Amino acid sequence: MTKIINFLQKIEEYIIVLCLTVMGVILFLQILMRFFFSSPLSWVEELARYLQIWITFLGIGYGVRKGSHISMSLVKNKMPEIIKYIFEMVCNISSLFVFIVLISSSINFIVYQNVLSTAMNIPMRLVYSVIPIGATIYIIYSVADIIKLTKEQFTMRRK
Repeated sequence: MTKIINFLQKIEEYIIVLCLTVMGVILFLQILMRFFFSSPLSWVEELARYLQIWITFLGIGYGVRKGSHISMSLVKNKMPEIIKYIFEMVCNISSLFVFIVLISSSINFIVYQNVLSTAMNIPMRLVYSVIPIGATIYIIYSVADIIKLTKEQFTMRRK
């Protein structure tokens, strides 16, 4: 399981870095085209928007893995260990439920997307396919976190 998660992490990071790099380059190109040639490219802003969508939904899993999402750590750190464990489990399980619903509803949404983008003429299904992908990545990391928390809790109780 660890090898699969490590492989998934590498792919996720490469895609995020690639999207950020492409977005930076094309936006810089757009600035140059507007400033020097007074002729902006019609597709750049649309592609930047779609890359931002991909970065956001892939970044959800990245944030979970790094523990960088907003949390109430001040309150959580004052709790006894068993209450902290229960609190974390409730948060993880409720988040899992939300992301399972997100996967289901986003797949239903994508199925009916028979539209092409305005400037680039790419299928919108391609753009929005990152929603169930990002949600699935989140679920994998969250399940791994639940397993880790449970192992830590039962290891601490034995000592």
